Amino acid sequence: EDGPGPDLKNLAFDLKNGFKTPWNSKIIDLLLEEIQRRCSEERWPFQKSEAYFREILHDRYKHLCMIWTAVQPKITAKGTLETPTELEQRLIMKKDKTLKVIRQMTRQRNVCSQSPDNCAWQWLQQLVKTLGEGGMSSEESNVENDIRTVLRVKNMVWR
Repeated sequence: EDGPGPDLKNLAFDLKNGFKTPWNSKIIDLLLEEIQRRCSEERWPFQKSEAYFREILHDRYKHLCMIWTAVQPKITAKGTLETPTELEQRLIMKKDKTLKVIRQMTRQRNVCSQSPDNCAWQWLQQLVKTLGEGGMSSEESNVENDIRTVLRVKNMVWR
């Protein structure tokens, strides 16, 4: 608490205690100052508020905490901490599972976009867009609906 505080050249977040600690708040303030300095020096084509950049930094900090927490050794079924080998295997299995899900989603997206059924739906969508919001009313069609309603008497047994 009484030390010089974080150094901009060698920043290290306190990941165990959340972003609201004085240390992490100071780091975020330093990063905000650096962003604003670069924004003015490099004349970025867009201007964003301090709150905007602060929110981005908080989101990045949360992401960093999530990754840091995931790579910490967990307690095994035996009640002991994971060894470095077990930790590595757990992380590899998690990454493989994530990659498998991504491959499946990519394949589904690619297969669906290439199916002949998809071409028909795209053509129909283009047709509807071409006709416009109102499309074509039934009054403008040349074909009339020659449907005649036929009513039949039904004798009920209780009558």
